[in-house]
Amino acid sequence: MKRFLLWTGVVIGAAAIGVLVFLIRSTCVFGNHVYTPATCTEPEICTRCKETRGEPLGHAYSKATCSEPSVCVRCGERHADALGHEWLPATCTEPETCARCEETRGEPLGHSMRDATFQTPATCSRCGETSGEPLPPAFADRAVNELTVGEPVPYTTASFEDYSIDVTGIAEIADYRIIDGDETFPAREGYEWRIVTVRLVFDGEDAQQNGVQSAYTFGDYYTLDNAISRSEDENGMRTFAADWYGLRVQCWQKTGRTLENDWYDRELRFTWEEGVQVPKGYDGVLFILYHFCLAEHATRLYLPASEVLNDNALVFRMK
Repeated sequence: MKRFLLWTGVVIGAAAIGVLVFLIRSTCVFGNHVYTPATCTEPEICTRCKETRGEPLGHAYSKATCSEPSVCVRCGERHADALGHEWLPATCTEPETCARCEETRGEPLGHSMRDATFQTPATCSRCGETSGEPLPPAFADRAVNELTVGEPVPYTTASFEDYSIDVTGIAEIADYRIIDGDETFPAREGYEWRIVTVRLVFDGEDAQQNGVQSAYTFGDYYTLDNAISRSEDENGMRTFAADWYGLRVQCWQKTGRTLENDWYDRELRFTWEEGVQVPKGYDGVLFILYHFCLAEHATRLYLPASEVLNDNALVFRMK
């Protein structure tokens, strides 16, 4: 009997232990939950009883790129489309380039070079890059007598009575000014007047006996000749062309006030104004005094500069 009871106890104990083990391993009776990891949209969930704990992780979206969409790095859910490339225009030296990822396509445009002018070297019309040097001015290397404001220099020209007789006096640029315009020199939009006051003085015996015939013309520092018109319009204006940044632009010349034109205490004096109307900033006009014998008659005072520039000519650059 005792033996029976002993085995019965053993069996019952073993069964209890088995039930306990089952409850521990297969149920959550004792709080022994088995949780799956939380996901982007679900918290941790017990695989046995479906009890939850915590919160979902939420999506962790990658940053969209030009070629890749925005997706969750954990679950792969798509959030936004790829951005697409933002192409910057091609330049002379660079192909089209994406502003975000710097991917390129196509080829650079290459430079579109404009020819050199007297003021600028060869220059790309798109990016402004330059090559070489400006064109050399035709006047730059000529050895001439250059006038300076306020400094008298000897000037030789022809007698009024006999062009074969030389008469020597002094020549001076007494004043030089740049203005937009005034009563004598009318203003024009985009232009300015460059005005010299020229003073000639003769006191030698040849001048006293035979008088003086002076002569002057205009040239261009860059191209030398500027083809000034010999005839003036109703406003006393003569036209000529200037080379300005590779363009031929129209300019005007006008003789202004006569301040002196007579004998003064045994001196024959001529003082007057000469103005040229040029684009603002243009610095190429030359005022040239030359020997009158180079002119055939009075109507040919405005000879081309190349015909009168010699060792005796006096030149003032109106810049």
